[in-house]
Amino acid sequence: MASAVPLRKRDDDKTPIDRDLRFTTEVVQQLVVPTFVLDARHRVIVWNKACERLTGMPAAQVLGTADHWRAFYASERPCLADLMIDGRLHEVGDYYPIHHRSPELEFGVHTENWCVMPLRGAQLYLEIDAGPIRDAGGNLLAVVETLRDMTQRQSAESRLRTMFEASPDPVWIIEDDHFVECNDAAVNMLGYASRDEILNAHPSQLSPPVQPDGEDSFGKAERMMALAREKGLHRFEWVHARADGSHFTAEVTLSVIDLAGRQAIYCAWRDISDRKRAEEALRLYAKAFEHSGEAIMITDRDNRIVAVNAALARDTGYAAEELLGKDPRVLASHQTPRETYQAMWAALNESGYWQGELWDLRKDGVSYPKWAAISAIHDEQGALTNYIASFTDISERKAAEARIDHLAHHDALTGLVNRYNLESRLAQSLLAARREVRQLAVMFIDLDRFKVINDTLGHHTGDRMLVEVARRLGDCVRESDIVARLGGDEFVVVLTSLACDMDAALVAAKILVALSSPYTVDGKILHSTPSIGISMFPTNGEDSETLMKNADAAMYFAKAKGRNNFQFFSPAMTAAATERMELERDLRGALAAGQYELHYQPQVCAKSGAVRGVEALIRWRHPERGLVPPLTFIPIAEETGAIEAIGAWVLEEACRQKAAWRAAGMPALRIAVNLSAQQLRSSTLVAQVRAAMEAYGIGPGELELEITESAAMEDPERAIGRLEALRGLGVELAIDDFGTGYSSLAYLKMLPIDTLKLDRAFVRDIETDENDAAISAATLALARNLGLKVVAEGVENEAQREFLSRHGCELLQGYLFGRPEPAAVWTERWQAAAPGTAG
Repeated sequence: MASAVPLRKRDDDKTPIDRDLRFTTEVVQQLVVPTFVLDARHRVIVWNKACERLTGMPAAQVLGTADHWRAFYASERPCLADLMIDGRLHEVGDYYPIHHRSPELEFGVHTENWCVMPLRGAQLYLEIDAGPIRDAGGNLLAVVETLRDMTQRQSAESRLRTMFEASPDPVWIIEDDHFVECNDAAVNMLGYASRDEILNAHPSQLSPPVQPDGEDSFGKAERMMALAREKGLHRFEWVHARADGSHFTAEVTLSVIDLAGRQAIYCAWRDISDRKRAEEALRLYAKAFEHSGEAIMITDRDNRIVAVNAALARDTGYAAEELLGKDPRVLASHQTPRETYQAMWAALNESGYWQGELWDLRKDGVSYPKWAAISAIHDEQGALTNYIASFTDISERKAAEARIDHLAHHDALTGLVNRYNLESRLAQSLLAARREVRQLAVMFIDLDRFKVINDTLGHHTGDRMLVEVARRLGDCVRESDIVARLGGDEFVVVLTSLACDMDAALVAAKILVALSSPYTVDGKILHSTPSIGISMFPTNGEDSETLMKNADAAMYFAKAKGRNNFQFFSPAMTAAATERMELERDLRGALAAGQYELHYQPQVCAKSGAVRGVEALIRWRHPERGLVPPLTFIPIAEETGAIEAIGAWVLEEACRQKAAWRAAGMPALRIAVNLSAQQLRSSTLVAQVRAAMEAYGIGPGELELEITESAAMEDPERAIGRLEALRGLGVELAIDDFGTGYSSLAYLKMLPIDTLKLDRAFVRDIETDENDAAISAATLALARNLGLKVVAEGVENEAQREFLSRHGCELLQGYLFGRPEPAAVWTERWQAAAPGTAG
């Protein structure tokens, strides 16, 4: 802590320093800004550490004396505080060529001046502020003087020369009221061949005889230069004359400078737009100065606010009265990380100082970032007394940084990821794909005949169309995917975390539809289509460069194929995707066209061989492809949402066939129908089943509905409720493909089911694979314990039949007893059979 004159009543001082002065001196000792305090007798009572570092004068050599001038000048002269103590503020201009005095003495005085700094052996340019400290009766107790080293701001002659020549604005040097130097920009603005034609001229010689306000140019020029010398800086508007006689208005700034000990005037011209910006900057600066610059808050040792300045009230929107006595946390926005506060208090406790970024909340609820510098204040005994904090609102800087960062990573027109950002994002996505063992697709998209639109209707129209393309692409993908614009009409889409290449084909088809739809721009209907090339990771490349190159090649292949299509880099993938798209297209009309049919496979008693029921299995008889296997079209129906309508048709048709067999005198067989996961989720399922049973007279025990293990476990609680309702209709329930899912036995025992269907995967090698045999035996034992029947699927030989029968399996289904066949085949077969064989 910096030394200070002890704040106690001395024998030769009849007036004690009051508590306000004591508090002020304690605060000054903690400041990081060079500051000293003179009492009413010009004696130094505080000379803080920062002041020691600035001047080189130890506090011990100056405290209690009036010799503080030795730190700043070679010969004795009053400092700003001395003039204020003596009431000689009218003399400030005699000692400080650049100065400003507040209209009210209480506010203080601001000056700027060169100081010799003898102890440092160098000249420093200081910005100096002085303010009085008074007692309750208005008597002057002391003056506080703060110093800021602004030497770097003042240009040395060599630096001035460099800046002078490089300035894009016209600049001049005036000595003895004549231009003695200028830069090339000045010569060019006035239109002269060389500077020799205009040097040594009086400013009025480069101007019309009279200025717009009626004052003659010579007289006004003399007055402006005199004001500049008086104030140090003077700015005004001036009409100049070019060499060709034309006139222009410029803003002129005259600054008094020191050139190797000679006083000169630095003159700069700017156009009106620059003047507007300069005026705004000056207004902001003046406002900040009026409000003491930075926001300042002082708290007591318990961190309760005891004082705030006008700048803080302005920044936060709170009046001082609303904050006094409260903890500063009332301003917190809760966006600052907890670790920041922990580090702040640790630093304050250890070193007594911390600075960093905080997020606070204004009274209107808007959060904002600020740069905070906080110091802990201790008394002479080292006890903590207060905290003092200064804050700077850095919202604009943060916004500018965010804007710059956004522009660096995004396309300026569309806002999409740009080429640079795409490279890093794609690299990250590839790392994730490797880690998750998933596929990834890179799509290279080019708009067909876009150049014709752009060249014919103009870039404005083309740009608006590209913005719409970007929007449509965003609507076609997930948030985790990447959409980028490389430039022109070239776009890239990266699809992350894919299970198979068909996922990419589905999105590509969606993009084809979206980008092929008409565009309305400025009232014109425009048409364009995309050509899309697709490369897959890891099949077509394992790094960004290879995937991009291959997607680009596939895009050109798509253009060669006639545009408005997509092509995989691998022809086999393209063929598979094309077939899949064609199947999806045909699937949409298959139900209405009556192309579906049901085949039936019998379920027989393991001991007697008698048929106990049949399972209805859908087939799609395509007019061109023939019989399409269920494993080919069922997944497509599930992805497109068509499965619910198909499932409803299967239920209706199976019940109709059951009624038809009953009417023809066929045996009373239970008929089994598969339910999809989407049907099980449907709130109309129970009503559909009830309607079909009533329409065809299906009684209890005659209809069995099969659901997969994974569908039942997708939402066990909902599944239990829905299955209970179905069972209430007299429907038997079975778990299909048991053993292939991930069911919980705790839920399984709660499901209202009657039958488990042992998956064919375990039955196929039951006589040769010990694991399959063990799983099958365990499933049968589990079913017996739960009171459930078991239907074993995929039984193809006598060895399988004998094993299953021996372990208590009741019903068998498979090629050993019959393949799935149309209803007519089974009708004919049963009618030809002897009575009782199907009973």
